[in-house]
Amino acid sequence: MPRRKKRKRARLSPEELRKRRLKRVHRKEIRGVFELTGFQRVPTISDAEFTFLGTTSDFDDCFVYQNIVVLLEYTTAQQSDVSDHIKPKKVLYDKICNDPKDFITFLDEKFAGFKAARGKFYKLDQYRVVIVYCSFNRVAKTLKEEVPNIKFLDYQHAKYFLEITRAIRASARFELFDFLGLEHSDIGKNIISSGTGSETYSGSILPEGHSYFGVGFKVISFYVDPAALLSRCYVLRKDRWEEASNLYQRMIDKKKIESIRRYLLDQKRVFVNNIILTLPDQTVLVNDAGHSIQPRTLTKTAPIKVQLPSEYNSIGLIDGQHRVFSYYEGGRNEDQIAELREQQNLLATGIVYPAGLSKIERTKFEAKLFLEINATQTSAKSDLKQVIGLLLYPFSPESIAKDVLNHLSENHGPLFDCFERFFFEKNKLKTTSVVSYAVKPIVRLTANDSFFRVWKQPGKSDLLQERDLDLKNKYVEFCAKQLNIFFSAAKAAVPGHRWTTDKGVEKRLLTTTNINGLIICLRKIIEADRLHDFDFYKSKFGDRFERFTFEDYHSSQYTRMGQDLYDRFFS
Repeated sequence: MPRRKKRKRARLSPEELRKRRLKRVHRKEIRGVFELTGFQRVPTISDAEFTFLGTTSDFDDCFVYQNIVVLLEYTTAQQSDVSDHIKPKKVLYDKICNDPKDFITFLDEKFAGFKAARGKFYKLDQYRVVIVYCSFNRVAKTLKEEVPNIKFLDYQHAKYFLEITRAIRASARFELFDFLGLEHSDIGKNIISSGTGSETYSGSILPEGHSYFGVGFKVISFYVDPAALLSRCYVLRKDRWEEASNLYQRMIDKKKIESIRRYLLDQKRVFVNNIILTLPDQTVLVNDAGHSIQPRTLTKTAPIKVQLPSEYNSIGLIDGQHRVFSYYEGGRNEDQIAELREQQNLLATGIVYPAGLSKIERTKFEAKLFLEINATQTSAKSDLKQVIGLLLYPFSPESIAKDVLNHLSENHGPLFDCFERFFFEKNKLKTTSVVSYAVKPIVRLTANDSFFRVWKQPGKSDLLQERDLDLKNKYVEFCAKQLNIFFSAAKAAVPGHRWTTDKGVEKRLLTTTNINGLIICLRKIIEADRLHDFDFYKSKFGDRFERFTFEDYHSSQYTRMGQDLYDRFFS
């Protein structure tokens, strides 16, 4: 009998191999986040097609943590294709969210591995189901609003959680709960017991007149075990998943965490310097007799009892995140660290806000305090100060420049997605230098070579009063629009492959030096005449722009390049 020839598999193209690798890495990274935080994967559900209430679909992954069920959908589709991918699934998502109890029963019957994973302890109505859509490419805000019942784990936030979980292992689960929209009362045995409970610590309170923080602020000092803080604290890191305008702290440093952890293991003692916290409104401050304390009535420091509610993500950690998170749960030497986590005490200075203080005012207060603590340290870098400046001084030239740069990077245009926004982006333009040396001078409100001079907006002088945020936003949009016009003309004047930040491309145009030089050239155009349209700039650049020797100008030679560009093409 003749042997049948084996059919050769079609050889995949480099692009197809790249796409496969991208999908594999994307899925592996997100699985790593849930596995490191203590979730158990249910492999029998992954990619298995099913029909629920008449709708046929599937989920790429399923994870269980006690009574929490997380269903995940992964996609590496292009931004333009994400809408076509998610909208057909919305019907299933709505049916699950409307009747999660029925869906848990369905999974029990359909997938044997699921029932074994969830166990028998919790009743069906005590389960919480969360659907997470994980897209490698950006999902438009308008599309997210059309599918409101699910959580969107954008890629930059997936990378953030991966970095956090690699640094602090299982202790990152509390922040993950927050992202998933879960509260303390939703999770595990907390869903069975009534009330959140609290823990009491001994401390002292400062008289209101001695703190200089203002009327209604309560400043206390107390000792607290790391375990209590790990389950309660949050850090407003600027790469965090929340609204970017309210975030300002540094990304956690795994090496620093491990260095402090080794110290704890070797020395078996805590650091003596204090950590700075903001405490939730529900914090109760009482004297030994159990009566509430009012700091405005005190004339000297008094002993108190501090009752902290057992709520996840309720204590803001302003200073000392590495000292606290060095006690993280999991990893090597967990048995030894577990004892220290419960037995040692950290000295904390806690601040309770006055009643009725808005969220934005709280964030401004924390950001200012953080900057005061860290301003003299080398670790307080310029980009950090620029982020905090947006919160505290939104009308300063530097803050307006930062807003303009964010607009250029986040909205479609010639510089879209060209600037480094997240900690893991390595092959993009650094924002600090461009903001400080190029955009800031061209957006100033008092200069002959700035956009403000040629902005034909009625009542624009009101911006000098630094009160009208709507007027400021109009100015930001105007500046961004003019920069986009100018850079679009520059982009049209060079071969497409050169318009990239990729360092591997010879004679790439998108470098910090080149961007700064071009903006300085535009300043000279404004000073000499006025703004122009795209066709004017393009005609002036002509064929000669491609031959301009950008490589002759090195770092910090922005001004010389800007003058030479102006002399060559616009003088």
